[in-house]
Amino acid sequence: MRLPHVPGSGMRLIVALLVLAVGLAGCGGSSAPKTKRSQRGMPEDIGGVLEEKKFREIEVALPPYPADSALIEFLPRRNSENHFYIDRNSISIGSDRVVRYSAIVKSPSGALTTSYEGMRCKTSEYKVYAFGIKNGEWTSSHDTQWRKIPKASGDFRFALYKDYFCDVVAIAGRNEKDLIANLTGNPLNNVTDKNR
Repeated sequence: MRLPHVPGSGMRLIVALLVLAVGLAGCGGSSAPKTKRSQRGMPEDIGGVLEEKKFREIEVALPPYPADSALIEFLPRRNSENHFYIDRNSISIGSDRVVRYSAIVKSPSGALTTSYEGMRCKTSEYKVYAFGIKNGEWTSSHDTQWRKIPKASGDFRFALYKDYFCDVVAIAGRNEKDLIANLTGNPLNNVTDKNR
């Protein structure tokens, strides 16, 4: 089959029309910006859990001073001459997902260091709210910044983070009762050995 002779300007017109037709075909559909579709209607974050945009800490009230009868001894990851305790009555999980607790460190000479602290499992951070002083009273901490938990086997906070309160980046339990069970060595189906 022979094509009819098309003068030069006619050929340019045909090529321009073809280019225009192909360009318009590629523009089909909405001009709205494309968004990533979530899987099964879940948020785009991992596991369907909304990403923490900005952390908002709840207002914290200091608990009653720890009573000896409520202390649970726990072990750090490395041997220490000190003894470490958590006041079972002070353990709480806030709506801000912070685990709060009173910690007591007892030296071989009997000296006590008592503090009320918070731990954020998601960010591996801790904060000291107050220190215990004589006569069973609290004094507010001057340094109220969140600090990274030292990755040292002798640090009691590292042991609390890895072995008792946190499970990677989540809290190692559904409630305070589960965290107490972790401390007493009777996990109620929550903590696995993947952190140890």
